Amino acid sequence: MLRRAASDEFETYHDLYSVASSVSRVGDRFEATVIGRRAAGLFLFDRQVVGVVHQREGSRAQRDGLEHLNLQVLRSGRMLAGAPGYERLLAAGDVVLFDTTLPQRTVLHDADFVTVALSREVVEAVVPNLRSFHGTVLSRKACPGLGVAVLSLARGGAGSAAAPLGGSALIAGLIANGMDRSGRCVTDRDRDDEEIQAARRLRASLFIDAHLGRHDLDVGLVATGSGVSRSALYRAFDPVGGVKGEIVRRRVARLRSAILRGDRLTPIATLAWNLGFSSASHGSRTFTAAYGVPPAQFRDAMLRPEDSAVGDLKAEHMRGLVEVLNAKSSRV
Repeated sequence: MLRRAASDEFETYHDLYSVASSVSRVGDRFEATVIGRRAAGLFLFDRQVVGVVHQREGSRAQRDGLEHLNLQVLRSGRMLAGAPGYERLLAAGDVVLFDTTLPQRTVLHDADFVTVALSREVVEAVVPNLRSFHGTVLSRKACPGLGVAVLSLARGGAGSAAAPLGGSALIAGLIANGMDRSGRCVTDRDRDDEEIQAARRLRASLFIDAHLGRHDLDVGLVATGSGVSRSALYRAFDPVGGVKGEIVRRRVARLRSAILRGDRLTPIATLAWNLGFSSASHGSRTFTAAYGVPPAQFRDAMLRPEDSAVGDLKAEHMRGLVEVLNAKSSRV
């Protein structure tokens, strides 16, 4: 099953996620696109969202009976997530784990990310003390396989209704691998140092987003524009694939956003050039690497749902998916 929701209307997005979260706006701009897919034992939502806060309050978590696990993997952009009051700024490739029986909060300033929802029983089979990891952020460097696997599942299903096989068992095993023998999260980052690096990445990322169309955008320009030295930039972005990698990720995310907004007339080559890609082929290659399908094929699937496996994702579909997951959890 492959469905989508693409709208500039906040009410549409709000209704879609009201089954599990209180949704509000942040900032002056709102955009949201959701592609949902059923995989083996899990549901996957590939999202691009600007200007939204998701919050699951404690009172709601106690009364609505949801018990499944959510993983959020940031592909690129700006996203804060964690238990309320303990949110952290994620870097590209980071994974945050949420237990829906507990309060949580996610702030999506401008995020291209993937959410995986899977039944509790699958994860508790390998991570029995699951609740203790609620709000844990597993970095790309400390636990590289988990984020890579989730993004690979998202790429593998793009543009078709095919469900990846063994997804839930794979993800559960990788979560377990991210914990040490005492059941604590494995981390390679000192908290104080990471806050410094996160602040530097944020300053640089804001400059990158504002200047994506410049074909001379490079480390030197980012350093000058953000007021962060080259050496500090290299250190801050090393765990997430470097400054050049961040520029490419933001360009390809912006290209996808432009396609999903429904622009049928502007050639993809023009969109790619305006976003700073050196050529149409460069834009196509990087888009395919990120999303698993060439941009022209992606636009055909998204804009001509009557000729593809793509249909509208509505609030009742979301409620149905959540009910299936929690029916499985209730049998534990």
